[in-house]
Amino acid sequence: MNVRNREEDSALRAESITRRLIDTLGADAVSTDPAERQLFSLDFSEEVGETAIAVVRPRSVEAISALMRLASIEGFAVNTRGGGMSYTKGHVPVRPDTVVLDNTGFNRVLEVNTIDRYVSLETGARWVDLRAALQGTGMRVPYLGTLSGNWATVGGGLSQNATGMGRMTLAEHVLGLEVVLGDGRVLRTGSWATSGTAPFYRYNGPDLTGLFLCDSGAFGIKTKVHLQLEPWPKMSFGCVTFPDRVSLVAAQAAMATSGLHTEAFAFDGYFVGEYALKPGIPAADKRQMIDRFLADNPVKWRAFRALARAWHPSGLGFLKGLPNAMYYVAEAADQAAADRVQQRIARLLKGFGARELPTTIPFGLRYGPYLNVGEIMANREGEVNFPINAKFQASKAVDAIKAFEAFAADNAALMEQHQIRMACNSLLHGHFWGIEPVIFWKRPLGPYRHHYATDDRRRATQDTIDNPERNAVALDLRYRLQRVFREMGSLHVQWAKSYPFAQALEGTAAWGLLEDLKRATDPRGVVNPGVLGLGLPAKH
Repeated sequence: MNVRNREEDSALRAESITRRLIDTLGADAVSTDPAERQLFSLDFSEEVGETAIAVVRPRSVEAISALMRLASIEGFAVNTRGGGMSYTKGHVPVRPDTVVLDNTGFNRVLEVNTIDRYVSLETGARWVDLRAALQGTGMRVPYLGTLSGNWATVGGGLSQNATGMGRMTLAEHVLGLEVVLGDGRVLRTGSWATSGTAPFYRYNGPDLTGLFLCDSGAFGIKTKVHLQLEPWPKMSFGCVTFPDRVSLVAAQAAMATSGLHTEAFAFDGYFVGEYALKPGIPAADKRQMIDRFLADNPVKWRAFRALARAWHPSGLGFLKGLPNAMYYVAEAADQAAADRVQQRIARLLKGFGARELPTTIPFGLRYGPYLNVGEIMANREGEVNFPINAKFQASKAVDAIKAFEAFAADNAALMEQHQIRMACNSLLHGHFWGIEPVIFWKRPLGPYRHHYATDDRRRATQDTIDNPERNAVALDLRYRLQRVFREMGSLHVQWAKSYPFAQALEGTAAWGLLEDLKRATDPRGVVNPGVLGLGLPAKH
């Protein structure tokens, strides 16, 4: 069959699928607008795959079930998109006959149960929606969301193994799920799966919940989730700088072993410099942050002492010129205990050369708004960025940061030739350590980044001339650095389609079981084919 005939057949199939979608969901739930189809077929990576034939917005579990029954009969793919903040092509189509399900309208917080300590919500709810629903209850989900919580959805975090603010990862605080499988069946997990039982407990027999977490959306469409609540603990913040990266990471490894912290996040000199340039917080936002803090801290002398540590006359200007900065959070049932834990961490860190800084960053992250995602689409110099992530056990943290530094040194001339630079964050959640190198280079904004970018970031990039060779070098650096980490035994969050999950498990019983699970939950292979290496045609 020649190219023209294939294109005609593809167009006819798209038209037929669209008609069936409208018949099933209604015309108002189906969009074939070319710009919208393009936008919803991209993520932060802006690596181009296929373009979806339609974007659909079902507003009930019954409608999603009907959609999946139709997909199973007709054989077209359905990729679910939340806030679209993935950078590993999680919802990017690999097949031309793909429909993207936008679940951001499926966003209600259904129940906040402070007695039995759970919150139930639809998976299209954003982190900012959950925060608002819990405001004033004295309760929280221990994992507090990603920094992009104004856009990122809870459902996306469930699929992508989200790390961010708070304790550990999101998956560890899930009590149960509702999932629409690839053939339209609706599955409930945890205690909720038992007729007449509330969703207060996860381990109701075999842990079916865990099968649908951290799966990049491979096994079904998550529609509802029940998350564990706990009373807000008292918090004490710290912020420090170290002489160099290796000292910082060695300190993080020691913190991981101690188990004293709730979270710890470090920025290198580039990111510290970017923070130092941030304008001051508007007076109204500052007042709101202080009011929230004082409401949580009724012992005034302790509260004002903490505020004095957090505020600096220069705003974040004190960060200027520092080689790095790391903030951390200590928590306990009462403020005196939290302060003692923070002081123990501070003493530990001094052994690695730490110097204390104002605690403005952790205070702002806990009591201020989520970050403006429009500002990360490009930087002030008009450079786009691309992050890489890897997770290691604490004992490998120093080796991993040294490997990163060696890689950067080995490629310094290449990066200088192509005007590419590399920065690095590192973080702790419980006992594991994570590294997030970020590559920066000049490139025009694509449709995805242009859509979300702030006006000043659009202006900064508007005169940039695309350089395909530079783009290719930047992406090659990314994949080569990923291989360095993989060879050291790294894991990743949001494996999706950019990290070699299938290769990492190739030939193991675990991979065979996952293939069996895919066939059981998605018999026609229509749920987000390609993520984790599942649902693709067999290679001959």
